[in-house]
Amino acid sequence: MTDAVVGCVQRLQQLWERFARWQTPFSFVSALIPLLLALVFLSDLVFQHPGIHVNAVLVWTSLYLVAAIIPFVLGHHYPKWAGIGMVALVEVWSSFFLLFGQHPHAELNALLELPVIALYVGWFYSSVIARVFMGLSILRVGSALLWNPELGHGLGSPTIMVSYAVLIALFCFEGARAVRRQGETQAYTDPLTHALNRRGLLDAGAELRLRARRAGDVVSVAVVDFDAFKQLNDSGGHSAGDEALRDSVERWSAAIGMRGIAGHSGGIVARLGGDEFVIVFRLGWEAAQSVLERVQAESPYSWSWGLVTVGATEELESAIERADALLYVAKE
Repeated sequence: MTDAVVGCVQRLQQLWERFARWQTPFSFVSALIPLLLALVFLSDLVFQHPGIHVNAVLVWTSLYLVAAIIPFVLGHHYPKWAGIGMVALVEVWSSFFLLFGQHPHAELNALLELPVIALYVGWFYSSVIARVFMGLSILRVGSALLWNPELGHGLGSPTIMVSYAVLIALFCFEGARAVRRQGETQAYTDPLTHALNRRGLLDAGAELRLRARRAGDVVSVAVVDFDAFKQLNDSGGHSAGDEALRDSVERWSAAIGMRGIAGHSGGIVARLGGDEFVIVFRLGWEAAQSVLERVQAESPYSWSWGLVTVGATEELESAIERADALLYVAKE
């Protein structure tokens, strides 16, 4: 009997681990939101209040149970557009209850979903999609005051109730955006110099090349390595070496117009490791060479570089390898 129980527990543990590997944070949260709302409707059925419409509650409960099962089934294949469809379903339910529920319990439930959706879209979606969605959602809730002036049915001022819901939702939304930005910054940047790391280089480099292709700009890549960096550390200590790296990154970033971790307004600077860096320019070879020579002349530190023009269909990593080979020749 004991062996059977242990075997059953092990089997359940294996199933859970397989299920967890199948999921992503996006699919998991996408399932939890409709599951939470399904539980709210189930509680309405268990603790029924006067005026409850049982058939309508059953319909919404069924819809949200289905909406919760789909992300769990698809797991890492669950697409972003399906998440928008899920929150659109929540918005439809909320609008229906705000306009036609005619019961304070239903109307309060409809208002309470707004902060949850604000957290969801603020965390998982791009700034444009998230802000447009939040703007439309706030307009939707605010318009309920016009179409349903008796909102709350005496529980309180409708304007105050809607205002509180909107303010809490905005707080959740901006909090999610701030945490997301902080997480992206930590994941994509080098903590010492605040240049991009290798992961940030690949992602931001792909975006930069796409923008350059659309604008018809040429892209060049330089691999930069400090001269006599070991002697600098030996004579001034590691703090002197760290200061040289930080100062140079600031000079390169200013020269190419890099702002933020994506470098939307110019090129990008990334640290490959040690004292080796990559600079991606939205410039041709001659213009990029001129920038490097100018910054080198103004810098108190000496460094060498290899510079190449990226081919139209060439991978960025391939161009970096070619530039690294030229750097090796320059160092020789």
